[in-house]
Amino acid sequence: KVFEAVKMIVSLALALLLTLVVLFIFSETPMESFQKMLFAPMTRVRYMGNVIELMIPLAFAGLATALLFRTKLFNLGTEGIFYFCGVVTAAIATQTMSNSFIHPVITIVVSGLVGGAIALIPGYFKAKYDTNELVTSLMMNAILFGLGLFVIKRFLQASDVPGVASNLFEQTARLPIIIPQTRIHVGFIILIVTTIAVHVMLFHTKLGYAIRMTGLNKNFAKYSGMNAFYLFLVVHFMSGFIGGIGSSVELLGMYNRFQWSALPGLGFTGALMAMLGKNNPFGVIAAAFAMSYLRTGA
Repeated sequence: KVFEAVKMIVSLALALLLTLVVLFIFSETPMESFQKMLFAPMTRVRYMGNVIELMIPLAFAGLATALLFRTKLFNLGTEGIFYFCGVVTAAIATQTMSNSFIHPVITIVVSGLVGGAIALIPGYFKAKYDTNELVTSLMMNAILFGLGLFVIKRFLQASDVPGVASNLFEQTARLPIIIPQTRIHVGFIILIVTTIAVHVMLFHTKLGYAIRMTGLNKNFAKYSGMNAFYLFLVVHFMSGFIGGIGSSVELLGMYNRFQWSALPGLGFTGALMAMLGKNNPFGVIAAAFAMSYLRTGA
């Protein structure tokens, strides 16, 4: 653990050093710019709010990917799931409902279920035929993007704005703000609950033990009687479910309509969060916070 901590600190120091070198080359006030990048987010509530706002989708994507990485599955399908589940979110959030509690709950849960169902596809092929999950998931990303774009343009396209955009979300579907002077919404609480749930599942349940043992030694897990086929399906479903929730939370909390004309990039960045966080749920949260902090400062 000490070695891992030192390695992380050295990596961060090298990254900051490289940033400083670039600033000395291109900036007229390199030290002032560097200082702002490091400390400016702490100077205002709104800036720190920006950090949390950016962190929420990154953390959800990181949690979804970390579950797969735990079982040594290098699956990058969270990207396509984020996009297509965003379309699902738009389809429900644009419908009229009178209850401002039920509407977002239904939207988020359905989005998560769709994400889980989608993730079962590469999971099934991996479990049944040992198909390369990286290739399958990357192909799925392209398919889901094309399919989602078709659904938006054919069924959900808004008539009042150009480009790819759905109609406005109903106000009852939007997630309420929980901290004044910021845009931090209820999705932050959902993220914390999800992180705790994933941690408990991984480190305090038989399923979590099976996931961790499969990642450490697949043959040992197999000879210990663990059902790899069942395990792969469950892990993929949970990963897709979390990805679907993250997509819905991001849209309902930060957008008033679906406007993604390309893959949002959150799934790929989530893989980075999982690796930086060592596939630990709380490590993923810390990595997402650090990345969002630096982005806001930049």
